[in-house]
Amino acid sequence: MKRIIRLLFSRLGVTAMIVAAELALLSVVLLRLSAYSVYFLIALVAVNLLAFVGVVNSNDNPEYKLTWMGVILLVPFLGLVIYVLFHRHVMSARDVKRLSEVRDELDRGGRDVGAFTSLAERDIGAAGKAMAILDIDETAEVFSGTEARYYPSGEAMYADMLSDLDGAKKYVFLEYFIIEDGEMWRGIAERLAELGKRGVDVRVMYDDIGCMGKLPRELTREGGIPGVKVCRFARVSADLRNMRRNNNRDHRKLCIIDGRVAYTGGVNIADEYIGRCERFGVWKDSGIRLEGSAALGAVRLFLELWELAAQERGEIKEFFDTGAPVSSDGGYYIPFGSGPYPMYTKQSGKRAIVDIINQSQRYVYIMTPYLIIDYDLTEALRGAVCRGVEVKLITPGVPDKPIVKVMTKGAYPYLLDGGVEVYEYTPGFLHSKAVVSDDQYALVGTINLDYRSLVHHLEDAVWIYASPVVADIRRDFLDTLSSSHRMTGEEARLGPFAKLVRCMIRIFAPLL
Repeated sequence: MKRIIRLLFSRLGVTAMIVAAELALLSVVLLRLSAYSVYFLIALVAVNLLAFVGVVNSNDNPEYKLTWMGVILLVPFLGLVIYVLFHRHVMSARDVKRLSEVRDELDRGGRDVGAFTSLAERDIGAAGKAMAILDIDETAEVFSGTEARYYPSGEAMYADMLSDLDGAKKYVFLEYFIIEDGEMWRGIAERLAELGKRGVDVRVMYDDIGCMGKLPRELTREGGIPGVKVCRFARVSADLRNMRRNNNRDHRKLCIIDGRVAYTGGVNIADEYIGRCERFGVWKDSGIRLEGSAALGAVRLFLELWELAAQERGEIKEFFDTGAPVSSDGGYYIPFGSGPYPMYTKQSGKRAIVDIINQSQRYVYIMTPYLIIDYDLTEALRGAVCRGVEVKLITPGVPDKPIVKVMTKGAYPYLLDGGVEVYEYTPGFLHSKAVVSDDQYALVGTINLDYRSLVHHLEDAVWIYASPVVADIRRDFLDTLSSSHRMTGEEARLGPFAKLVRCMIRIFAPLL
């Protein structure tokens, strides 16, 4: 009860209540106006029907369309307003122009096609898979000349992050969904303060909802950490004109040092991610470190969003001058972004994962904290089993959100019926987002298997081929599997109440 009260009176809770009141008032006004004028009522009904026809004829995922059709029909007038506000991220003409300018500037130096040519000469099949990723994110690039390190826990990654921050010379970029005061942040903040004094270009970008009620004080005011620039992504506002922006969050986790080293994965900046406090049992996470040319892919992702969110123009070329390259581990890497239209014209994260599943020959293993998947992903997994591929999924045994757990468990029966092996990590909450296949391919990043992550949120990931870390990711999966319980059809059945809850909210799953 105390948590509920705190949530209601938090900035997020108050904003949500104001927005709900605004929508309710708007709905009442529309209904009252329709009562006084039959022509106004006819006009509203006509607009509702036009919106319905528009949804039916859109190119969206069929399940996504079904959700909006239900909203428009079940909640007349108000449903139409909700649809206009939330169905798609619409950038202003100014932001579209700015995005184009930033991308043109990032492309001005040209792209090195040497790594892709080398990949094609080594394995034409792998080059085809890489081409599919490049088609998904037209701003991405294939890199070699990189050494990667995979971390099966946040603790191990944090230690290396601090060491790399100590050695920063030119710039440090941090972009995180959650930054919370605590031991992890204080260790990083001390180094940022020292780097700022030395004249290193330090920038921190955080998501307003992800950090709400958690953000360290020094990030809430200008000059809180001398020499450090701070940018808040998509400030939460009760103004209905800004609601579309509120619907799209920055869920990325990036730490970039000098364009030479880049970290990503599931680890946010908060103590539970490094085992300093316990939340939802044992917290299992993972991450990856790229040292070498592939780090520049992460630099590109950060600068593109920073210049949009901070509305700041700057010289970009200097951030790609990283000095002498490091040795290569023989692997190929594609750091890429995923996010809402029109920043990304395709569902980058979903298509990348589906491609790995569809191209798998022996096995595909997936770790994900959420499993609210659509028909395409479900059929890709079941289809892989039909080809004789070993398909295993691990999800959390201890959920962080009870309702999402119901939806995750609701996906089990159909997957189990298709031969997919589903496991739950029994010690606690699994937050890793990793895919590994056939000892050759892997994907590590921030992408969850739920609609919000795949459609609405800004995400990042690294596609990996023929790198030694593929074996490390597979080993971590099998180690996690040894601490997980394989679900049976009987265990996957929902109780009457849980089944009712799932039925009530399933139609709205694309909005969760």
